[in-house]
Amino acid sequence: MPSPVSSPLATFGRVLYALSLLGFGLQYAIYGQLRGSLPLCPAGLPHHHVLAYALAAVLISSSLLLLFSWRTLTVSLLLALLLLACSALRLWPLHGNLNDALLSTFKDANARTLFLQCLCFAAAAIILHGLAAGAKGNYTLMPGRILFAFAMVLFGLQHFLDVRYLATLVPHWIHGHHLWVIVTGFALIACGLAIATTIEDTYASYALFLLFAGWLVLLHAPRILQHPRSGWEWSSGLVTLGLSGASLLLAAASGGGGKPARRKERPWRP
Repeated sequence: MPSPVSSPLATFGRVLYALSLLGFGLQYAIYGQLRGSLPLCPAGLPHHHVLAYALAAVLISSSLLLLFSWRTLTVSLLLALLLLACSALRLWPLHGNLNDALLSTFKDANARTLFLQCLCFAAAAIILHGLAAGAKGNYTLMPGRILFAFAMVLFGLQHFLDVRYLATLVPHWIHGHHLWVIVTGFALIACGLAIATTIEDTYASYALFLLFAGWLVLLHAPRILQHPRSGWEWSSGLVTLGLSGASLLLAAASGGGGKPARRKERPWRP
């Protein structure tokens, strides 16, 4: 009986997710330091040069293992723990008051976005681990689903808080910039609630994939081609690529990848 993680839908999602991690690993290796524009680890940590190269080695090796589907169960679990720890570091700094850190993170749009992006990558690793575990992975699929849905709802709300800025990112040839930002905000919230409640969550996951893939093609790819040396543009494109893969993994976990046919019971014979 084939494993859910080996379905075409889950395989495509895993490849997209792995490619985004590979891109981030290469960025950390090139920069040689933790940068604030990269979402997978907060900047300002001690020994940031050593941590950057260590993180680059982990991300590159993990992404290659995921691409070749080798030890997916173990690799996805280690990635989930690492990215959850990085997400926690964004909320709980090594120095300072926790309440002040939480307040500053959710007040600052950039810090809030980076935290949610890191949380999404952690949720994707959790979902991938659940898919790799098969029937035993139901206990990890739900936390990944909830974390991803939580991030989508907050991303949607953020669209209403930053309408003016996000409208400047919409390509000039698309009319009604502010309207598209508002519609996208409603779509993210609706998909997040559908995923959290498992009501039509498969269709919501497909909708998120179309949304992120559309952003990648219409928004990020042209900006990367226009500014090929901009690390921020590459980082934004890699985030969208990873979210596209995470959406497909979630669709596969929701049953979109198709379930293997149940084997017919044969009558007992002595």
